Amino acid sequence: MTQRSKALSAIALVAAAGLALTGCSKANSGSPTASAQTAPPSSNAAAATTTTGSVASQWDPCTIPDSTISGLGLDTTTKSNKVAGTTFDGWKICSWYSTDKTYNLGILTSATTLDQIKQRPDYGNFTPTTVGSNRALRFQPVGSNNNLECLIGAQVSGGTITFDVINQYGMPNLGDPCTTVSRLANGLAQVLPGA
Repeated sequence: MTQRSKALSAIALVAAAGLALTGCSKANSGSPTASAQTAPPSSNAAAATTTTGSVASQWDPCTIPDSTISGLGLDTTTKSNKVAGTTFDGWKICSWYSTDKTYNLGILTSATTLDQIKQRPDYGNFTPTTVGSNRALRFQPVGSNNNLECLIGAQVSGGTITFDVINQYGMPNLGDPCTTVSRLANGLAQVLPGA
C-alpha cells in the first residue's frame, strides 16, 4: 500500500469517525477529550457528545476475539483503537484492515440513536436493515463516492454501534462497500451487547 493510499485512508477514517461520533442532540452531557493529542483540524470528532453509562458507549469493539475477526477476512495485526493516532475519552473505537488491504472496517460506539442519524444532513442513502435481531440503518456520507464508504448503525441499549467500511482509494478490484459492511456487521451480530 502506498503512503498516499495510507494517508487517504487515515483521513477518510478520521472524517467518518467524526461524522459517526458527532451527536445531533442539543443537550450534551459532555464531550470527549483527546487522551494522547488533539484531533486533527479536519476531524469533527472533537465536537462529539457522549452519554456515560450507556451500553453502547461502554462496549469495547477491540474486545472482539481475534478468531472472530480473522474468520471474517480481517487482519488482526492491524487492530487499532485510535483515529489518526488519538483516542477519545468516552468513546470506544476499533478498526482493522482486510487481509488483502482493500478496505478498512471501523466499529464505533455512541449514544446516538438511529433517528438522530437519519436527521443528519451529512448522511444519505438511508436503508432500513437489521444486524442480527437489532434494528439497523445503512447509510453513506452525502457527496461521497459511493464505491468508497458505507456505514451501518445498529441500535443497542443506550445507543448505536456503527460499522464503517472504507475502501482503499486507488486499489484495484474494490468491492461494493455496502455489501461488505452488511456482511461484516451480520458476521459480528453475535458479539454485540445484548446478543
